[in-house]
Amino acid sequence: MPNGSPPARILTQAFLTVATCLLALPAFAQNADDRPASQIIPPDPTLVGQTREWQICNETSYVLRTASAFLRGARMAAKGWDEVLPGSCLIVTTPITGPRFLFAESIDLHQGGVREWKGTTPLCVDDEADFVSDATEDCRLANRTFRNYFAVRPGEPVTKLVEPSDYGRDKAVVAAQQRLLRDAGYDISRIDGLTGRRTSRLLRTFRSDNGLSTTLTGEPLMRALIEAAQKVGDTVGLEVCNQSSATVWAAVATRDDGQWRSRGWWRALAGECTRPLDMSLTGTEAHVFAIQEAEDGSDLRLRTVAAAPAQFCIAESKFDALGNDMCLEQGYTVAPFRPVPTEEPGARMRLTDADFAAPLPGGLRR
Repeated sequence: MPNGSPPARILTQAFLTVATCLLALPAFAQNADDRPASQIIPPDPTLVGQTREWQICNETSYVLRTASAFLRGARMAAKGWDEVLPGSCLIVTTPITGPRFLFAESIDLHQGGVREWKGTTPLCVDDEADFVSDATEDCRLANRTFRNYFAVRPGEPVTKLVEPSDYGRDKAVVAAQQRLLRDAGYDISRIDGLTGRRTSRLLRTFRSDNGLSTTLTGEPLMRALIEAAQKVGDTVGLEVCNQSSATVWAAVATRDDGQWRSRGWWRALAGECTRPLDMSLTGTEAHVFAIQEAEDGSDLRLRTVAAAPAQFCIAESKFDALGNDMCLEQGYTVAPFRPVPTEEPGARMRLTDADFAAPLPGGLRR
């Protein structure tokens, strides 16, 4: 058939049209094999009136869990937890108007403590399980704690959760791979979201170490990294096991880059354990403080084991205090902490009734 005949021109034009369309696709469509798919939450049956899809996008290097609050039926209700992988979005159906709130935190397998994306509106959550909570309920009476949600502009179609590095969705996937490799014990020096030779080499090593396909990418690779990081996380850090007869609340203090930092609280019911530190203890100079809850408010405190115990800042509610001086001036209370053995990456502390004594002034409790 002569060159330039109608069928040939039609085929050429079709090829150019397809190529143009591919080039015009947004970045996420071209990288679909490497980025976790978006998760769609089924619409809440209590929603009334006009609705729209709200995208909550994770552009951080952390695996996040989120809780959202908006009008469900005639009441403001919070619901969680929903996982959002780095580089992916959670799609939630919400009322087109009305107040909307969001809270997000990194899951506890990441070393170095939980990071939060929060605001100033306190709403109840269940720390351990999925939940739905009424905005008017008393968190204590419901045996729940609270988180400070941040307000989202009504009708906002996309809410991005970001870090100061501002990776964007594509670089967030690489940054998460780097962070999870580090959490799993691999020697990642920088988390920058750039696929350099070191990151590529360690990913190849990780696949080989775990018997994975050399072509494994995207969400399957992310899931494998999460599983490996979780296994390592179970062997490092501090686990506090409550073998006493009542609920125990724990706080910890560590030295980070030469500066002391105290944080609390972690709850452990009788017979349960909690992990307030999920990073290697080596070099942290870790200390722990705990109170044993009493129904009459006369809480007991952890006995000290040193003649001159180290003193750190604490507060009655959830806190994160930098430094161990000027506590009172910053609105904190001072408490004596017990040192934790830090010769090994991980340690377990078992607390019994005999470890507690002396009511705290004012009955400090969470």
